[in-house]
This record gives sequence, C-alpha cells and structure tokens, in this order.
Amino acid sequence: MSGKKYTEEHQVVYYETNVTGRLNIGNLVDLCMLVSTIQSEKLGVSTEKLDEMGYGWIVTQNLIDVTRLPKEHEKIKITTVAKSYNRYFCYRDFYMHDENNQEIVHMHTVFALMDKKQRKIARIKDEIIGPYEGEYTTKLERLANPRAVEKVDYDKRYRVRFMDIDSNQHVNNIHYFDWMLDTLPEEFLKTHEVQHFNIVYKNEVRYGEVVDSKTEFLQDENVSLHQITVGDKLSCVAEVKWQPLK
Repeated sequence: MSGKKYTEEHQVVYYETNVTGRLNIGNLVDLCMLVSTIQSEKLGVSTEKLDEMGYGWIVTQNLIDVTRLPKEHEKIKITTVAKSYNRYFCYRDFYMHDENNQEIVHMHTVFALMDKKQRKIARIKDEIIGPYEGEYTTKLERLANPRAVEKVDYDKRYRVRFMDIDSNQHVNNIHYFDWMLDTLPEEFLKTHEVQHFNIVYKNEVRYGEVVDSKTEFLQDENVSLHQITVGDKLSCVAEVKWQPLK
C-alpha cells in the first residue's frame, strides 16, 4: 500500500446514529473526513495552511462499500491512506474496522484542490501533496457513474440553511446524504442499510438556495437512484444498493 497510513479510534455515540441504532451514512463519511483532516494537520498541510495559500480540498466522488454499519457505543478504528494522485485529483482510501479487527466499511474518495478565489479546480502542488507520500500517476481513474433518475418515485424539497454551509462556502457533503435518503419510506429505512453507495458531486450548492431531491427506486434490484438539483442545475447524483438490516 503506497502512501502514509493514519489511524484514529472512535466510539460511536447516539447522535451519530439513526432510529436503528446504526451509524448514519453521512456521519460515517464525516468521521472519515475528520481522520483525513487530522492526518493532514500532523503532516503540516492543515486546512488553515491551505486556506492561507488560497486553496481547499473538495470531494468529487465517494464509493462506499458496507459489510455492516457500526452500532451505538461500538468502538471502531478508521484508517486512511492517500494512495495516488495526478495533476488534478488525489485518490484516498478509508477502512473501518471493528473490535475484532474485521473490516466493515471501505470508502474510496476522489479529492480535487479548489482555488477558493476563482472557484475552480487547481493543479495540485508538490508542497501540498508531497507529505502524504502517495504514488504519482499520469492516469485518471475511470470510476463508474451513478445511473440517472428516469422515473421519479419520491421527491422532497429543502432550503439550504446557514448551518449547512462549511468553510469552503458551500454545502457540506454530509447534507447530500440526508437529503437523498430522507426521500425513502420510513419502513424501508428501518429495515435496510446501505450496501454500496456511489455518489458524485457536480456543482456547488449555496446558502439560501432551494434543492429538489428526487429518487427512483428499482424494486427488482433493491437499488435507489438519486439526484439533487437547484432549478435546472444538477448538483449531485448517487446510486445506492441496499441490503436487509443485520
């Protein structure tokens, strides 16, 4: 495994779970992002340092594979490694293990460096990526894209609150998970959990905007397709494979 590994321990607390007592998928992603942030601080490339340089990391895609979600009070270990990068993207993996050292979650994440002033993706600088000791590659990963929503089975509308905005001045990614999954029926969410989650972020969502969350459910596949739009602008898409709650 190329790149420096970093691990943090965490005990799941009640406010990170839902009514099933399992960790919310959005909170799971947030915990992983926290571990990567702590590693960056320890390597001398903190969020504050990047901000001084006029940059910030953004996520363009998450691929999440779940054997099972950890439960309230459960102790877990979260390990991350920035495996590889090219001129514009960094590929980082996250591994979640239980107390028996069994891997229960794996997440593959694509990061890009954003120029905060110009609001566009910037070329990754050596002084920023070097400390992670990932492998440089000229290749772009060809990851699967979620299928598009064709027939809307469920939809809800949300207004973006001040509390939804992070330091990059756009909606924190955790809220996309909430907006998408909240469209599904309560009984289904009580009896199922995510098995695979492929989410792609397309365009920023900002404070005060109204988002439409639309879902198509493919019954024969146990798959839900999701899209988040602001007016005619597509902001986020996802494809979720579900499994019965264990």
